Amino acid sequence: MSAKRRLDLPAIERALRKVQGRFAELSRHFTEQRDPLTDEVLRNVVEGYALIDEYVARGVDLFDLQQLNLMLEINATVLCGRDPARREEYAQHLAATEEHFFNNVEGGIKDLYNWYCAYRSESVWKRAAGVYVRILSKPQLFLEGNNRTGSLLVSYLLMRAGLPPFVLTLDNAEGYFNPSSVIRNSAKHGVKALYELPKIKKKYAAFLEEQAPDPKEFFVSDKPVPVYLGGQR
Repeated sequence: MSAKRRLDLPAIERALRKVQGRFAELSRHFTEQRDPLTDEVLRNVVEGYALIDEYVARGVDLFDLQQLNLMLEINATVLCGRDPARREEYAQHLAATEEHFFNNVEGGIKDLYNWYCAYRSESVWKRAAGVYVRILSKPQLFLEGNNRTGSLLVSYLLMRAGLPPFVLTLDNAEGYFNPSSVIRNSAKHGVKALYELPKIKKKYAAFLEEQAPDPKEFFVSDKPVPVYLGGQR
């Protein structure tokens, strides 16, 4: 991806605002009840997109052993934004998340890293889907915010390959939330996981590829990167 090809953050926010405005209607088609997309959650997610845009522009490899801890920053951003006061308020939770991230034997970062290394040669769609499945299946990688953080990591991987990010829209909301519910209720280890998770990954990879937007929809080229103003339009 060209260094000048950066995310159009206002366009991403507009897409999310449309989902927010029709969330009650959309949720009638979800297999599990989902929390509404509040203004705070939406702002934090857009700040998360700004963060992964920065990572991609800087050439950061989140699956380098020296950079794995930067995934924690994505999770912290979707939970409490980048405001220092909010970070202080969430300090205890963020510390517990870090402990879980590094030390959970079955579902921590070692599990995700080892999986990624084993499947590094697969297509970006399968790698992105596999990372999402690995984050969301039980036990989950983070204490909270696994859906949002996982989707941003999916976007990060796609963008590193020169593809547009995954962004929740009116058209893909059902196709995103319902498989996510299946993944959340699946264990990442055990006999069942050996045949269940590869099938889920394959279906989710197909979903990501089929719904991929036109790059012009969420990228800007040869323009200054728009400053995200947290909902000020």
